[in-house]
Amino acid sequence: MSLPATALRMLGAIAVAGAAGWALMRLFDEGLGRLEKVAWSFAVGLVTQCGIYLFWRSLDPGVGWGRILLADGVLAGCSLVVRRARGDFSLGSVREKGGWPRPSIWLLALVAAAGWSVFLVQALSEPMWATDFLAIWGLKGKVIFQTPQWAERLFSDAGLFWSHREYPLLVPVSLATFAAMIGGWADQALALLWPACELATILTVAGFVGRHASGFAGAGAAALVALCFPLFQAVNVGTAEVPLAFALTLVGCALLDVMESGSAARLARLAAASVFCVSTKQEGTLFVVLSALVLTTRHRRMPGRKWAGAGLALLAPAAAHWVLLRLVTGPQSRRDFDFTLLAPGRWSELAVRMETVLRRFVETEARTALIPLLAIAAFLLVTRRGVGDVLWPIFAVQLACYAVAFSISAYDPAYAFDAAFRRLAVALFPAFLLILCTRGVGIEGADVIQTGSPPSVRPPKPEGSAA
Repeated sequence: MSLPATALRMLGAIAVAGAAGWALMRLFDEGLGRLEKVAWSFAVGLVTQCGIYLFWRSLDPGVGWGRILLADGVLAGCSLVVRRARGDFSLGSVREKGGWPRPSIWLLALVAAAGWSVFLVQALSEPMWATDFLAIWGLKGKVIFQTPQWAERLFSDAGLFWSHREYPLLVPVSLATFAAMIGGWADQALALLWPACELATILTVAGFVGRHASGFAGAGAAALVALCFPLFQAVNVGTAEVPLAFALTLVGCALLDVMESGSAARLARLAAASVFCVSTKQEGTLFVVLSALVLTTRHRRMPGRKWAGAGLALLAPAAAHWVLLRLVTGPQSRRDFDFTLLAPGRWSELAVRMETVLRRFVETEARTALIPLLAIAAFLLVTRRGVGDVLWPIFAVQLACYAVAFSISAYDPAYAFDAAFRRLAVALFPAFLLILCTRGVGIEGADVIQTGSPPSVRPPKPEGSAA
């Protein structure tokens, strides 16, 4: 079958996944704008389609698009008979601030569209060729799709010990699911999953920032995401970094929404984001755990301990995912790390390795990204704290954990750093924009968790009043 035909089928499969996700998302989309609803529907639909595929796959290895569509139809029918809860507080539509003319918003939207188009062309220009796709994500997806006893092949075959059996399975199962829906394994057509993830990331950031700040700020955030070419480039097509960036953004948005209003719908959304994030990559699990720790630290003294529901929404999916993955994969040893370096007797060696990692960062990545880093620092100095600032500890500790991981690598720490740091760091950038693009906005509403009521807003002080 030709590429245009398979690509059209893939587009249809992505649309079906989005529709299936919408059938569930409509039950807990309180407070979301239209752009965000599209992105969240895609994320929920992706997880839903994977679950449906694995269910049918356990009954018949030859499952095709017909059974998946049948399950989608049943799911949509059940969803439509459920009435959505009403009365929850919502920020409503995008608020225009500062008097920016509408043409400026359209211009930024065109910039975002142009940046996304570049990645779309890169993704479809040739079959996926990234090393991690061939050795990990694509290999696993193809085995799941083509092998009747895929679990035994992936997790018991000694010939595949190097394929990181301990990695989460959302990306390879998604590839297998879409391959079943389009009628075969077609690398170039399946690559559309990555531009779809970028588009969903753009819509998530643009919608959230636009909802909390202004339409202009949301369009600017969308342009910044689309122009993040170190992340959205051909070498990352077929790997987990682009879906991970989308997952981290979802968790950040859901966490900030829950801090504003702890309604049941927003807690459900936080749980859905946690499921998507921990199922994508192990770095996603770390981000979820750190989010729960930040939430606990900020709100543990609140009356009624209302933060407990949000913490459960984050950690319960992570724990359930770990248990299920362990049942599927069995005990797997990690060959990438030498944990004996954490023993007191080797602390001096560990210190040398950590110095190597830090020096490598200063000499390579920091020097290469000096201008963007200085621009971010200057922007932070001239702007006030905002609703997204509660995410700072998560990013700081996440990067620190990466540094520790490189330091205890079973290989040379400089080699481990050069091989992984840049792609791991840039995957954080779209979620980091939630901090940058909401500076000076709505910090009062982020300080408490409320249920079914709007955030408290301090009235402006009259001129001449005492502080």
